[in-house]
Amino acid sequence: MSGYTASPLDGTAEGARIEAQLFRKSDDQKRGIPEAIFIENVEALCAGHEPTHIVGKLQDLHSKYQYMQSSLTAQRASLKQKLPDIMAAGDTVNHLVERKEKAQEDEATEYTYQLADCIWSKASAPPSNSVCLWLGANCMLEYTLDEAVELLRTNEANAKTTLKSLEEDMAFLRDQITTTEVNIARTHNFGVKQRQLAKERGEEAKPAAAAVSSAAQPSSGAYTWKQEAEEVEVSVPTPSGAQKSDVKVTILADSIKVEHLGKVLLQGSLAGKVSPNGSTWTMTGSRVEITLEKAEQTQWASLFDSSD
Repeated sequence: MSGYTASPLDGTAEGARIEAQLFRKSDDQKRGIPEAIFIENVEALCAGHEPTHIVGKLQDLHSKYQYMQSSLTAQRASLKQKLPDIMAAGDTVNHLVERKEKAQEDEATEYTYQLADCIWSKASAPPSNSVCLWLGANCMLEYTLDEAVELLRTNEANAKTTLKSLEEDMAFLRDQITTTEVNIARTHNFGVKQRQLAKERGEEAKPAAAAVSSAAQPSSGAYTWKQEAEEVEVSVPTPSGAQKSDVKVTILADSIKVEHLGKVLLQGSLAGKVSPNGSTWTMTGSRVEITLEKAEQTQWASLFDSSD
């Protein structure tokens, strides 16, 4: 992605030390999902480092968790779809076994079966000691009834065990996502507080320039923004009762977009370039607070490109 700026912590021993305080490797029972560590002392963790770099590490971890969550969700959905088919096949084979035991020699049984979608047909079949099972991937094998019963029972038990394991893994993963989101918010807020203290002490090279833009593109209300030497802070109002899970913020090198339940709240091409990797966002009350890391330490005349 254009505008990507690598963190000075990447690939270093200090970076590895920081990561060891953000997560730990879990046991094999949790499919290798790293366990997020709640940051008790944000100030101590950020000592000697820019909070934005720590937030970047946390956001990388959060992205990995979200990828794992989508993968586990897909596996669970697939398994929930297959399990009823396995159970139905097992009931059918058990019925064939029962009919074989009760039927007289050469006595045929009439069956109704699905030929195609919305099309059913009837067939007459004598008792048999074998059955063909569809294994998928254009593969069908013939088994004796006893072998088929044993195979389907094993498959059903394995599917239920795997489904239970997936449910446990997803519950564990949700806890790690929540912990990481809390860590991101606390670290981001610490960085904001540090910058405010620095301004009060006169440690910033350039004074902050604050402005309320009247050229906001969304129709849901004005946003506010201010800038410092190295970053831009944007505050966007959201509808009453909005949750963080309902909000999507897309930060690119030259633009931002804020959405709530699919409705665009703020969108536009920025007046300058930013580093997406060093930029963060969080929810404070009913507002989305975005911190954009400037690619170059220059003053912006406005938040958005006036040529748009």
